[in-house]
Amino acid sequence: MKFHLIRKTLRLALVTCLLISTASLYAQQARLHTTNHHAWLMYFGNHKFSERFGLHAEVQWRRHDLFAESQQLLLRTGLDYYLKNGARLTVGYAFVETYPYGDFAVANAFPEHRIWQQLATTQTLGKVRLAHRYRIEQRMIGNSATGEFENGRFEHRFRYMAKASVNLTGGEHPVFAAVYDEIFINAGKDVAYNIFDQNRAYAALGYTFSPTWKLEVGYLYQLVQLRSLDTTAGTRNRIEDNHTFQVGVYSTIGFVK
Repeated sequence: MKFHLIRKTLRLALVTCLLISTASLYAQQARLHTTNHHAWLMYFGNHKFSERFGLHAEVQWRRHDLFAESQQLLLRTGLDYYLKNGARLTVGYAFVETYPYGDFAVANAFPEHRIWQQLATTQTLGKVRLAHRYRIEQRMIGNSATGEFENGRFEHRFRYMAKASVNLTGGEHPVFAAVYDEIFINAGKDVAYNIFDQNRAYAALGYTFSPTWKLEVGYLYQLVQLRSLDTTAGTRNRIEDNHTFQVGVYSTIGFVK
């Protein structure tokens, strides 16, 4: 019961932050917008090596202007712990390299190191499978002016994702549809006014190759409020509307029987 109340409290807090941050974002008149088209190729693996423990392995190759230019490289790993109720706890590390792209390009490519913690839960409502993901990140972000890690910034980020999927066909290799939405909220002294980070809305079709392998091909709409230290009117809120083609491979193949 306590676990259920904690989940409901976290979800309510994140929704409240979203409403407050979104209202603040659109209440300001001076905003600069740009539109980008990306392509993300992704691998997500959760590989058990015992009854309770497993390895999280993730690679994301993100491209700008579809596949023309580099946007970002993300490498993420972690240690999974499987609870008896089917939930999964994870703690891990991620390395991110962000490259200059688009109208609001940074001066130089810069690195980022992240420590992250996560709770993932699932439930079934009739034929619909629901997944909830609660993630906290401690972000050590490099300096885009120099391209070096020194003289960067540190901040926290809270993320909540709700995903629904349903099989469209039967058999051993069903085709399925999936949708999700994820909200990102910043925290920490280096965040200043920019609490709302981004929101992602996603829809995809998928194919189940086996009980441990599946593929998703979909579309992601990403609304991003970029960081700016310039206080000149019209530069504090720079908004990206990103349209992204995504291909994701998911694996749960284990290291033990």
